[in-house]
Amino acid sequence: MSIRHRLTGDDGAGGMLALTVAAGALAFSLVALTFFSVIPAKARTNAAADSAAIAAAESASVRSAAESCGIAAEAATLNRATLLGCEVVGDEATVTVGREIFTTMFSVTARAAVPRSTPQTSTANGAIPTEDLIVISYPRVRSDPPVYLRADAAAALVQMLDAYHSQTGNYLPVDEGYRDLAAQQRVFDEYGWPRAAIPGTSNHGQAVAVDFVNPPVVRGAPPHAWLTDNAAQFGFEPLTDPDEPWHWDYTR
Repeated sequence: MSIRHRLTGDDGAGGMLALTVAAGALAFSLVALTFFSVIPAKARTNAAADSAAIAAAESASVRSAAESCGIAAEAATLNRATLLGCEVVGDEATVTVGREIFTTMFSVTARAAVPRSTPQTSTANGAIPTEDLIVISYPRVRSDPPVYLRADAAAALVQMLDAYHSQTGNYLPVDEGYRDLAAQQRVFDEYGWPRAAIPGTSNHGQAVAVDFVNPPVVRGAPPHAWLTDNAAQFGFEPLTDPDEPWHWDYTR
């Protein structure tokens, strides 16, 4: 007599055992499905909602409400979700995004606000005349076109470059500083949010951001380790959202 026949025999005991085994397998499958599929999908939906809300709020100062919601929709799509609703009032954005999990639409509503602090320059972001900025002239700093920074950021950067060279014998590669509005728009059109800041909101447009590129300073490399240990004393902090190890902002 086969095992299968015993499990499905007429005496009832085998049938009950088969049902028990099947029920256990089904329960395990449901738990595994929830753990490996549903929970991560819900977490990604939460992240998509946060990302879309921040994108809309950040753009609100330089874009119309409709345009800000369009940027929120792009941010949601990048996170494999769909924008279901969007409202922008002042510097606050409320968005709802959804993601279909099997046959059910899971939705999340998020709210974000970006208070408008007093800018450190009297000129609009990305519209600073280059004659009001300082050209950085230093080994391995791009010279054509030149790298411009605000005067205090420029002085701090040169001090930091001097310290790095003195301690390591090498030079940090600097490829970009000030970026005008047109240049930021080109970067935004190519990479989109959140990889690129919305035009009019970038720290490059305030002439206080530096990109250590060509080659890019990457996490784990000696130049990045040195910056992590020393940049703060010169007033520079890393950009962490999005994570760009080569991008550092002067914050004083």
